[in-house]
Amino acid sequence: MEGTQELNPRYCLKVLALFRFINPDKEIRISGGREVNLRSLQPLGLYAANSIFVGDYLTTKCAESIADHQMLTDLGFEIDIIK
Repeated sequence: MEGTQELNPRYCLKVLALFRFINPDKEIRISGGREVNLRSLQPLGLYAANSIFVGDYLTTKCAESIADHQMLTDLGFEIDIIK
């Protein structure tokens, strides 16, 4: 991975939008790396994706669940917890 270019948040949103356009009936989820790659544009990713993973991922630590829940509430989304 040495010398690779970091992802731009706007590019990541374009990729999400493209996947939504190509696969309108599919489930698209955002998980590990969203804090790093989307940065402050994370909320916009949910307009293209169906869901995000909240809490720690398999190999990646993430933001506190409380911050994610607040972001979702601020956007007017319902939180559906799947266990």
